[in-house]
Amino acid sequence: MKKMDKVIQTIHIGIVVAEFLQKTKRNLQAIKLCEECLLLLNNSAMGMEDRIPRTFYAKSNLTLLHAYSDMSDDANAERYARKLLSMSHDFGDTKGEGFFMLTLAMINSRQRKFKEAKKLYERAIGIMKATGERKLEALGYFAAGDLLESLYEYQKAKEYFEKVLAINMEIGDKRGEAGSYGNLGTVSCSLGELQKAKEYFEKALAIIIEIGDEDALAWTCISLGTVLQPLGDCQKAKEYYEKALAISMETGDKTVQVVTCRNLGNVLHSLDEHQKAKEYYEKALAISTEIGDKHEQASNCRNLGTVLSSLDEYQKAKECYEKALGISMQINDKRGQESSYENLGFVLYLLGEYQKAKEYCEKALALSMENGYKRGEAANCATLENGYKRGEAANYVTLGNVLTSLGEYQKAKEYLKKALAISIKIGEKSGEAWICRSLQKLLRQLGNYQKAKEYSERALAIHIEIGDKGGEGNDYLNLGSLLLPFGKFHKAKEYYEKALAIYAETGNKKGHLCCYVGLGLTLCELGKCRDAKEYGEKALSIATEIGDRECHAKALNILGTVFEKLHDYQRAKEYYEKQLAISRKHVSREIVAKNCQELGKVFLMLGEYEKANEYLGKALAINCEIGDILNEFYTLLSLSVLRIQQSNSPEAFFYLYQSIAKYETLRNFHRENEDFKHSLLETVGAVPFEIFRILLCTAGNPQKALYVEELRRARCLADLMERNFSVENHISADLRSWFGIEEIVSKERNSAFLYISFDTRDVSLWVLKANGDTLFRKAENVDDETLMDEKAFDLNSYFNKSIRGFGVLPQQKCEDRSFNESLQILLHDESEADLRGEQAEDTERMLSVCFKLIIAPVADLLTEPEIIIVPERSLYRVPFAALRDQPGGKSLSETFRLRIVPSLTTLKLIQDCPVDYHSQTGALVVGNPKVGRARYRGDIHDFIPLACAEKEAKMIGQLLGVQPLLGERATREAVLQEISSVSLIHIAAHGKADRGEIALSPSPATSNISEEKDYLLRTSDILQVKVRAKLVVLSCCHSGRGEIKVEGIIGIARAFLASGARSVLVTLWAIEDEATEQFMRHFYRHLVDGFSASECLHQAMKRLRKIGYTKVSQWAPFMLIGDNVTFNFKEERKDELEEE
Repeated sequence: MKKMDKVIQTIHIGIVVAEFLQKTKRNLQAIKLCEECLLLLNNSAMGMEDRIPRTFYAKSNLTLLHAYSDMSDDANAERYARKLLSMSHDFGDTKGEGFFMLTLAMINSRQRKFKEAKKLYERAIGIMKATGERKLEALGYFAAGDLLESLYEYQKAKEYFEKVLAINMEIGDKRGEAGSYGNLGTVSCSLGELQKAKEYFEKALAIIIEIGDEDALAWTCISLGTVLQPLGDCQKAKEYYEKALAISMETGDKTVQVVTCRNLGNVLHSLDEHQKAKEYYEKALAISTEIGDKHEQASNCRNLGTVLSSLDEYQKAKECYEKALGISMQINDKRGQESSYENLGFVLYLLGEYQKAKEYCEKALALSMENGYKRGEAANCATLENGYKRGEAANYVTLGNVLTSLGEYQKAKEYLKKALAISIKIGEKSGEAWICRSLQKLLRQLGNYQKAKEYSERALAIHIEIGDKGGEGNDYLNLGSLLLPFGKFHKAKEYYEKALAIYAETGNKKGHLCCYVGLGLTLCELGKCRDAKEYGEKALSIATEIGDRECHAKALNILGTVFEKLHDYQRAKEYYEKQLAISRKHVSREIVAKNCQELGKVFLMLGEYEKANEYLGKALAINCEIGDILNEFYTLLSLSVLRIQQSNSPEAFFYLYQSIAKYETLRNFHRENEDFKHSLLETVGAVPFEIFRILLCTAGNPQKALYVEELRRARCLADLMERNFSVENHISADLRSWFGIEEIVSKERNSAFLYISFDTRDVSLWVLKANGDTLFRKAENVDDETLMDEKAFDLNSYFNKSIRGFGVLPQQKCEDRSFNESLQILLHDESEADLRGEQAEDTERMLSVCFKLIIAPVADLLTEPEIIIVPERSLYRVPFAALRDQPGGKSLSETFRLRIVPSLTTLKLIQDCPVDYHSQTGALVVGNPKVGRARYRGDIHDFIPLACAEKEAKMIGQLLGVQPLLGERATREAVLQEISSVSLIHIAAHGKADRGEIALSPSPATSNISEEKDYLLRTSDILQVKVRAKLVVLSCCHSGRGEIKVEGIIGIARAFLASGARSVLVTLWAIEDEATEQFMRHFYRHLVDGFSASECLHQAMKRLRKIGYTKVSQWAPFMLIGDNVTFNFKEERKDELEEE
């Protein structure tokens, strides 16, 4: 017995000493002593049923568990944890069983046995719940949540952390409560719930300050800084990092010092304080080297490389990345190696070493895929792979960007699409937005601006959703720059101003700089050169301050552009040359090419043709190499102008052919986008055709010049009609594959076509006859006196003023069917005196001048009873019916029937339309829709009732034998329902011509303020339905006065033609209500009697003159656009009566 007591005493002393050794980190000695104690126990006669030996076994195994865990020997730690778990189970120690199950779960988690760890956590938590061990239950939820967070199962992890918080609050554990809020903040960040994360961290901070935990305070400040940065509050984030740094300096916590210095570097970098960021990264690197933290050393070398790249010190950045790579290889950190290769690829891309960059990116990608596969395989858990997929996606993006610079666009696109697919799959929103940005850059370079815009809008939506202010600002910048080439200057300005507001809020200097650059360029295009110059100077100041070479070059570009616009070409040249000196060293080849192009244009204007040729040649070579189609187009166009100046017509023709081919490529990218195609035609597309036409006319080839002019005009409207009518448009974009237009003209018997085109001072006129004759005349060199009389600087502005004497009448004579615009907005700053027709003499003189320019040169050729006029641009403002050879003379409409067509191609498409496409019966008559109070473009608008419009509709309904839609019945829904099934449409309502909008009764009817979607009929609505009407009559305010573009009128009339209507009757200005009623009565009477629309218009105007409406302003605003249709209403009525 004494011998047994001695054994017990020896074992007891041994265990106590082993525990002491383990606690003082002498783990090997503790292990050896525990093993000796266990050997003694096993050799003794003591059984496990006794309490003393059972306690010795438990204590020895527990000490061994702690020792092996300390030594990171998880295999042995697991062995002893399992022994302790088994003992607890065998002896009914439920509390112990729960504890050791939890311990085993933690060990399995460290061993990456995630499935098993998950099961053990669940079982352990269940036991803790059953035994009421709330503190251990909280520990179980915390450990399980921590595992789930590492596996990217953020939502489930958040649920567990919420349970931990509830328990800690219940048991009054303030420290635990603070920790729970911290964990919830971290997981909310991972879920992209940044605002929620901020709230959690702030709650944690309040508790930590209350209990006075300095260490926890430092880490919570770091966490708050980390969440405030992406929320755009970089200054506040900086303050929290500085506070954490101050605490760590007091406590001497080097780990916190490293993290805070690194984070301060990050936030200062984002604020474009690159030099200060560099200093903090250097501090972080020094401390991490001191404490021997190799991972942090490598990370801070990479951070230093990034900030050096921003300072344009690319070679030094490359050295930092190489150092980081060396450290990562030394410690076998595959993820670090991957990041270093990726960074090296990027800096080599910036250095222009694209092939080498490609090699590094491919290495990074290979490592990313290897890491992701191995880690996922080891984990046997799909969610863990997501983290490595992020790296793979990042490498695809960098590789895509490098391949873009190498001109391997298809491959670049494939990589970027792969990256996007990965980001979407793993739910990485910020990554998805980043990749969308890279895709927009690639697609923009390829000329596909519409698709690029879609990706920018997608990135913007994501950044708004996740609350990333910096990303949102960048997206607005991208959208602004995408709209600039298409002449959408006001919208671009709006985007730049939104970006500027965000950067003003976040204090981002680089963002301010980019906004100033964008606004400067936009204001240049809007002709506000003084404002543009101010923005250019501001941009130059900031670029110099922060050392941004690329934006420095762009700021110089703004100033060069300002002086170019002001025709000070010498000053412009100086700025462009300064820009090029910087661009060649520090900026992308795309900007270098644009710079060369601008210098070429300036030298061209200065008459230095050799220099112009040199720079334009350089620009063309780079644009061809990098695949920048839009700038290729511009450069080819400039080269064609240069060759004209050098009297080298063959080469001028060659470059024009090439530029038109590039325009067609750009246009094909936007085939489905009406808005982009129009903008493209307006800003760039029309110019080469105009130059081509002038060259051909000068060379004595007016027939081919007509083909070129027709190709210029027959674009977007023809595309829409072709799609709706399901007929083929045979006009080829290849100018060398001409087709005959004779068949179009031959189908219009008893008619002559008058095709009009004009330049600054010349008017070109073609008369086309049904017998195939094409005759050409020209009115050249309009004298300055004629233009100056109307304060016009060219023919376009002169024709724009041609209806200045018509349109606004006293309200008692004409109800206002507009949206109550001011006169200034409605009619472009024309004086009230003019608008009221008080300058009748001037009006008469202008009409005779227009006759002299447009009709007189070809008057002897116009022998047919009908003239089909093919005008362009501001000629749509000319009241052709009222033109006369002298004041008081005979007007054109007294001799001829008149009709307008936008182009020969649009007429051909109508002619070729299948016979059964258009409805032969039925009419939709709409009058005086009851709109009431409605919201329009952000303002509340009161739409007054239109009693005369209602009277007009009732009269027409009676003539046609149909029930009109009046008042509340004239809803948007009812109109859209009937609009595609009738042969005639008549709308007498409030309208806004320039925007192509008609106000109808709200659907459903409401006593409140109606929203636009409930009552407004837009051009987009009309384009979406297939209109099968032969004639549409628009008795709205100035329905023919939409915005004038290259191919003709834009607005309601164009929308109806594009949607399928054969013809549209519009008005150029408002006339007295009585005159309108008389016109409509006689027009429709003739239409019911079977006369053609053209003849009806002719007779109705004739009737107005006969019954006393002799002033031009009273009878001449009506214009028929399209085909000359007829109806058989009498037969319809007869059939209806027979049926009754």
